[in-house]
Amino acid sequence: MAILVFLIVWRLLAQIFGPGILPTPEAVIGDFGLRLSQKSFLGHLKASFYRATVGFFLGLTLAVPLGWLMGWRKKLDNYLSPLLFLTYPAPKVLFLPVLIVTLGLGEAPKIVLVAVTVGYQVLVVTRDSVLNLDKSYYESFLAMWPATRSSGAKSLALVQHILWPASLPAVATAMRLASGTAVSVLFMAESFATDLGLGYFIVDAWGNLDLPRMFSGILAMGLLGGFFYLLANLTEKTLCPWVKAARVA
Repeated sequence: MAILVFLIVWRLLAQIFGPGILPTPEAVIGDFGLRLSQKSFLGHLKASFYRATVGFFLGLTLAVPLGWLMGWRKKLDNYLSPLLFLTYPAPKVLFLPVLIVTLGLGEAPKIVLVAVTVGYQVLVVTRDSVLNLDKSYYESFLAMWPATRSSGAKSLALVQHILWPASLPAVATAMRLASGTAVSVLFMAESFATDLGLGYFIVDAWGNLDLPRMFSGILAMGLLGGFFYLLANLTEKTLCPWVKAARVA
């Protein structure tokens, strides 16, 4: 129903503004279908998917454990949280020129930019979820933990039984929030200093006033963001079944 309403509104706006400003949905969908059979377009799509996927999971891999440590270890949080909150409000796309200068014009700056964007959002949410965890969970864990076991095993068990399940719903929420932001910064990264990727494809079509082609690229980039949003929903549904049960209750 939501898709149908969206298409109807799009069709009405296309009639109001005309095809020279806003192509009809059928024109864009038809053009998009044709593009999927072109190797050049698939090359742009694969490049963007690769950059977004590697950057997304790199950001998650770094941010989640750091968020656990910051939420769990007060001393570490005292050192890192001022730096985190000082740099968090800055739009991460501002770092793109620095990344290009330091890492070159290849894949690295684009992937790192996505990773930084995702990592910041996941880090803040994960830290807060652990920081606000009821202290009785820690107390119960420590009371049941055998005194003869090593501190390393204790830390791993704490992550497995306390920090991991407590932060998972927040991580899934952060993934949903980061899905759109990550694709947005990827578009900015691909819109210059490269000739491969959906960002370049969209800007090139825009410069040539090829609106159906431009909107096909926009549609592809939107579907890329939707993929990560659905991935976050699937993560929550698979790994956090108690969240759905609580909502139903």
